[in-house]
Amino acid sequence: MAASGLLQLWKEWGIQILVLMSFALQVFLLVMGGIRRRSSSTPLRISLWFAYLLADSTAIYTLGHLSMASESGEHRLAAFWAPFLLLHLGGPDNITAYALEDNRLWLRHLQTLGVQVLGAAYVLYRYTAGTGTGTLLLRLASVSMFVAGLVKYAERTWALKRGNMSSLGKSDDWVDPFQLLRPGMGDEETLVRAHAQLAMCRCVFSDTTPSGSRNPKTTDPAYYYSPRLRPYYDEDIFKLLEMELSLTYDMLYTKAAVIHTWYGFCIHFVSLVGTATAFLLFQLSATSSTSGYNKVDVAISYFLLGGALALEVISACRAVFSSWTCFFILSKSKDYSWTSDAWLEWLHCSVLSPLRKPFKPASRRLWRGTMGQYNLFHLCTRERTDLGSRMAVKLGLEELWDKIHFSGTFSGNDSLSMQQFKELLLTTIQRESFARCTYTITTLDTRGRFILDRKNAFDSFAKWSVVDIEFHESILMWHFATDLFIWESKAAHDPKLLEATRVLSNYMVFLLVAKPGMLPGRARDTLSLKSISTLKKMCENFLRDEDNSTLRVSANPRTSFWNNCSAFKQLFLHEGPYSSSITQAQREKVAGVLLCNTKVANNQWANQTGPESLAASRDDMSRCAAWLAKQLLDMDTPSTLELIFAVWVELMIYAAEQCPRDSHVRELCKGGEFITIVWLLIHHWMHTHRHKIA
Repeated sequence: MAASGLLQLWKEWGIQILVLMSFALQVFLLVMGGIRRRSSSTPLRISLWFAYLLADSTAIYTLGHLSMASESGEHRLAAFWAPFLLLHLGGPDNITAYALEDNRLWLRHLQTLGVQVLGAAYVLYRYTAGTGTGTLLLRLASVSMFVAGLVKYAERTWALKRGNMSSLGKSDDWVDPFQLLRPGMGDEETLVRAHAQLAMCRCVFSDTTPSGSRNPKTTDPAYYYSPRLRPYYDEDIFKLLEMELSLTYDMLYTKAAVIHTWYGFCIHFVSLVGTATAFLLFQLSATSSTSGYNKVDVAISYFLLGGALALEVISACRAVFSSWTCFFILSKSKDYSWTSDAWLEWLHCSVLSPLRKPFKPASRRLWRGTMGQYNLFHLCTRERTDLGSRMAVKLGLEELWDKIHFSGTFSGNDSLSMQQFKELLLTTIQRESFARCTYTITTLDTRGRFILDRKNAFDSFAKWSVVDIEFHESILMWHFATDLFIWESKAAHDPKLLEATRVLSNYMVFLLVAKPGMLPGRARDTLSLKSISTLKKMCENFLRDEDNSTLRVSANPRTSFWNNCSAFKQLFLHEGPYSSSITQAQREKVAGVLLCNTKVANNQWANQTGPESLAASRDDMSRCAAWLAKQLLDMDTPSTLELIFAVWVELMIYAAEQCPRDSHVRELCKGGEFITIVWLLIHHWMHTHRHKIA
């Protein structure tokens, strides 16, 4: 009985439900579409993906249903909704492509555009024919909405075509290396400067070299050597880079490449005027004494018209008051400063800036500020009695469970903030002269040998740990050795540097485990998992042989855990390196056991074959890691930790440069990765030193 009632409801009101659902999806995409540039939330990505696909499917299905349905005298307004579906297919301005691959399907969208336009035109021709004032006004309103929907759908198709990496940068793009940062710049001015430097970011992604030896607008030689115009590097440089990446996201995943052009403003004008005209004409048609429209259909039509008009006004306001428009105005000055022609200065200072200031648009263009963390020692000493681990083992999904459940994030803690981490990274790059040696770092297979060579440690013990093995194995070896060194080191180290080293080590392993596409070469999931499994077995064997029960890793008894509700809740919690049930003291004891048990074996092994020959053996990588930790502990001084941190920085720079560029681009729609910011920083420095102005 209930099923027949639902079927009857669908027969009578199915079109109305679908049209309202299509509009609701557009509102959801408009509100949530821009959030993903600063969020890596999995539920958000899934909901956006679902809404993105469902929005097009719903509009296309509804339009097809309208073209095939028989004419109904009771629901004559249904044909008027066909142009709205074209408008919905145009989508909101802040999300045109969900993934980078969607831009490559622009020809498919062009074909769909032609088919759906013909379908909407057929529906209007078939069902809006007739005589009378009300019918004529409805026909004019339909035509007006049809034009608005047509230009919006064409705008989306053109934006998809423009949103590809090949169109990002050109070899003749000019970037002024003098105009980077100045002391005391605010966020809004930094955002405008990010627009000025955007060509640098675009060229990096498109693998082209920008021009920048001379500013074509300036002929005064003193301009290039003025102290006021020297490049300025401090922690605020990260804000500039994050804003550049956010603007690049706009060009690839939104309509920014189209709407901020002269024809883009024309499209906004046509769609806005067309929607407003349709609203007025429909109001006149609905109030006509001869209309005889269904009251529910009239209410739905008003709702669609009002909603479409509101969305168009919001879209137009976003375009006019965006930073793209502000940059266009301010770039009319000679050096992108805040002095300009009188009317431009009045337009910015009196109109745009006051309206933009309450919304803090610059702050919304900053990076999400979290780094993924994955710690092998935490994985090896994890709690194994929880419900999730036991279920994963039974189902053969232990590796997937480990990857998801034991990964975490770092956004700052009591000993180290994210800002302090950036400052330490910037200081290390400046101190170790990475910027002056970027040609060596980014074109040769260094992987840390540059730093180790400078510290006279490369030939002695580290060659086999950074060059003679696979890159992913080098990351695992140095990660495990770093943890052992930190827990066993007796020297006095800076707490902030200690935590920064641990964070960077965990971050590189997180990329290896969770996002292998961000590292050089093809994704080597099988090899990396095999290496991780070897290290896990090494820990487990030592712990199994240890008689002291205080060194065994087991869960503290928690009776509440076995409560059904608590057990179910535990399945959805992430037990990352910073939320472990294993105390720091327990981990230090386990580290001591590992070093104690491997010391004799490693000495015998080194005397027999040497680390260079066994480093290539995947089965002996665990002993290589322990041997590397022992060598680092033998030279345990306050500067040893600086060496380790610098090696990790060089490994990250190498990985950022050697990984596919489209991997960096794909991560922009997932909140972005810190490795991409560092990669862009190095290329800015390369451009600066290429022109010898630093």
